[in-house]
Amino acid sequence: MRRAMELAARGRGSVEPNPMVGCVIVREGRVIGEGFHKKFGEAHAEREALGACVESPRGAIVYVNLEPCCHTSVGKKTPPCVPALVEAGVGRVVVGCLDPNPEVSGRGVAALVEAGIEVEVGVLEGEAKQLNAAFFARVVHGRPYVTLKWAQSADGKVAGARGVRKQISNETAMRVVHELRARSDAILVGIGTVLADDPVLTARGMEKRRPLIRGVMDSGLRIPLESKLVKTAGEGKVIVYCAAQEGKISRNVPLIERGVEVVAVARGRMGRPGPTLVLADLAKRGVTHLLVDAGPTLGQSLIDQGLADRVWVIRSPMVVGEKDAPDAPVAPFAEVGSVDLRGDRLVEMLNPFSDVFFAEAESADLKWVREMVVS
Repeated sequence: MRRAMELAARGRGSVEPNPMVGCVIVREGRVIGEGFHKKFGEAHAEREALGACVESPRGAIVYVNLEPCCHTSVGKKTPPCVPALVEAGVGRVVVGCLDPNPEVSGRGVAALVEAGIEVEVGVLEGEAKQLNAAFFARVVHGRPYVTLKWAQSADGKVAGARGVRKQISNETAMRVVHELRARSDAILVGIGTVLADDPVLTARGMEKRRPLIRGVMDSGLRIPLESKLVKTAGEGKVIVYCAAQEGKISRNVPLIERGVEVVAVARGRMGRPGPTLVLADLAKRGVTHLLVDAGPTLGQSLIDQGLADRVWVIRSPMVVGEKDAPDAPVAPFAEVGSVDLRGDRLVEMLNPFSDVFFAEAESADLKWVREMVVS
């Protein structure tokens, strides 16, 4: 099962909005075939593994981290896997966890049992669920999986004096950040970050896996028309979330004329756009993974409201040494792993109170970073 999850993680960034799935087929203690879901719209893990078998899988044991699919609903791009397993004559299927998709949940297992195949469910269940926590967030809770990211100095600062932009992380860390952006569906910042840093929020130099939505929480529509985000709105979607009583606001013509989408949401804390409403809007747009490039205000707000599922902190040995430099957010979460980034250190923390926390297990992303740095 651990091998199945290891294989599944290779699909991260390419299979979404599908879950990551790996499959290992074993006969008499020998692996005779394995595979994983490589890309959205392509073959699923079970069919990949069956096709890779070096001998007949009849009577073999199949290990798969997520319940095999059985539905043929409208819009499904690939055939279900249960019929393939039945046709292959496998003897037993071991499943990490059930699929939360109501079109599948329990039905895939039931179809296998009805066909006379022995099924065991729940092997390394917590880890299997945690691997696909983002899939559970979208399917069960109707929201994206939220990752907060920031870099902080040895003295706990995220910028220079009075919030002036200061490069804290090294080049290896920056490469990791841009790869994480490329693996995400959307990136969100607060207006403070836009005014201080004027970011463009793209995955520079990385393979473009899918379109990246760029969002800004901007209660009073202060985003400058000359900002890089506005200037590049025609090259990729930019959404500005503003606050308005009952979610109503007049059209902001100058921004809209430049290709920016303005979305008004009801006011949350301190008169800012309600973050739960922002998450719901992003989920409707198909966002599974949301990366929040967190300034101290937005980051701490999401942590305090319990809306952060995962935190990535890049800790630098640099000392800023400015008393009026902004402090990093504080996240009292469980540390599940870390990677040395050639001087900086990336620490991954999971929120144990999140509704999609299942196990203190490193994410597929962190494992990818470790492999990248070693290579």
